Amino acid sequence: MESDIKPIEVYAGELWQATTVKNILEGNHIQAFLENEYLGTIAPWRVEAGGSGAVKVIVSNRDVDLAVKLIDEFNTNTFIDETND
Repeated sequence: MESDIKPIEVYAGELWQATTVKNILEGNHIQAFLENEYLGTIAPWRVEAGGSGAVKVIVSNRDVDLAVKLIDEFNTNTFIDETND
């Protein structure tokens, strides 16, 4: 039933972080959108106390489990600089 679908916040951060997470989710066939994309950048303290985590990534409640798993992988991934031989 379509009325069972509810928007759930799965991530909050700066615009570049939220956009990266959104792209990862969409690359894994999870529809996502950004909340406070503009105001969170222009005046983040108006959106979130202290201004941190002002841009939010929202997904369907049906996709939360997979989204959280992918976000956890993103957060724990360590990037290795392979340019130094």
